[in-house]
Amino acid sequence: MRIPSAAHDAVRDVYKTSMLRHLYPSRYRAAAKARVKEGSVVFLEVRSKTLSDNFKLIKAALEKHNEDGRYTTTTVCIMEGLENRALVARSCLSAIPALATAQFIFVSESSYFLSCLPIRSETTVIQTWHACGAFKRFGYSAVGKGFGTTREDLEKFPVHKNFSYVTVSSPEVVWAYAEAFHMEDKQDRILPIGVSRTDLFFSRKFRERSGEKADWVLRRMAPQLFSKKGKEEPRRPKVILYAPTYRGSVSHAISPDRLDIRLMKKELGGRYILLMNHHPFVKKKMRPAIPEDCRDFAFDMTDTLSIEELLTVADVCITDYSSLVFEYSLFERPLLFFAFDMQEYLDERGFYYPIREMMPGPVCSTTQELTEVLKTPDAEFDLARVRAFKYRFMSGCDGHATARILKLMEEGRQQGAAPGK
Repeated sequence: MRIPSAAHDAVRDVYKTSMLRHLYPSRYRAAAKARVKEGSVVFLEVRSKTLSDNFKLIKAALEKHNEDGRYTTTTVCIMEGLENRALVARSCLSAIPALATAQFIFVSESSYFLSCLPIRSETTVIQTWHACGAFKRFGYSAVGKGFGTTREDLEKFPVHKNFSYVTVSSPEVVWAYAEAFHMEDKQDRILPIGVSRTDLFFSRKFRERSGEKADWVLRRMAPQLFSKKGKEEPRRPKVILYAPTYRGSVSHAISPDRLDIRLMKKELGGRYILLMNHHPFVKKKMRPAIPEDCRDFAFDMTDTLSIEELLTVADVCITDYSSLVFEYSLFERPLLFFAFDMQEYLDERGFYYPIREMMPGPVCSTTQELTEVLKTPDAEFDLARVRAFKYRFMSGCDGHATARILKLMEEGRQQGAAPGK
């Protein structure tokens, strides 16, 4: 029997109240009777089963500069909002002892669980948000939108609480994160010191390995793509990366299916190939299928190459409202926007800046428009606009963001307690 919506909401509210207001805080207080383990670092993965990109670099840097053993690291994954409630509850309860005795907690998502805990004064919580820049509204900025929740719900069950610091990609976006996290009176805690994972893009070794890996994968998928002229090494066509954000809710995310792959092959095949990357929230069965007669032109690389590798090898990037536009601007390469549902998205989610003024490239609403732009010479792309966009929104990302985060941790160790606690 299907439970009526109102009854379902009431049950969910009772469950949230029980867990977030009572069980988790009480378990945390009990565990916090133990002393903080100096140098202990916990990476809290909210919606990932493995260590995510920012955390991989931070953990690697900690291990590299840990000759005296001052830091120990632990990773906990809770899958909040993605798994069933019982499994999430078990994961949260299992995570509490480590969180309660940690000197540092890293998080890169919003979390009901983390925000409900009465974090002790000796613990510093560093929010390294998973997105660069400030594009789509979220948190308190999305209150009243179709995507967001109500202010009443956010105040009852805050998901952006307990952050000692928030690290962001540039001074330009501090105001947006202050609004989203309801930290207007703590803007000095929002630090434009860069986003850790962008350090990869400044590594020549990583760029070279990404190109080699992409070629290795494509040679096995479609060796005919590599042409050879005389004594030259075989070369593949230029790469178009199509990486849209998801539609729908986090737990029922889908990818848009409006891109006409057959038309792109007809108009651009031979000169380009199309590599596709879907948002990690989108399950494989919810991704649009590539037509069989286009599988020598278009390739779904979501589970084969990382988004960082794909951004590195792409000659041109097509996206819609994904924040990866900020990362890709670091390469100062052509950007296109396939924004067929812009008004709908604006109504449901909203943006921090006037969207058409902000987008540093042609905005298209049909595949035909995309192909027409891509058939023009490279000079038609306004790369000066891309550079200006980069300097505005990514000035803190220079290859040394991780080092600055470690410096922040060292300063915290010397001070002994999180700020304002």
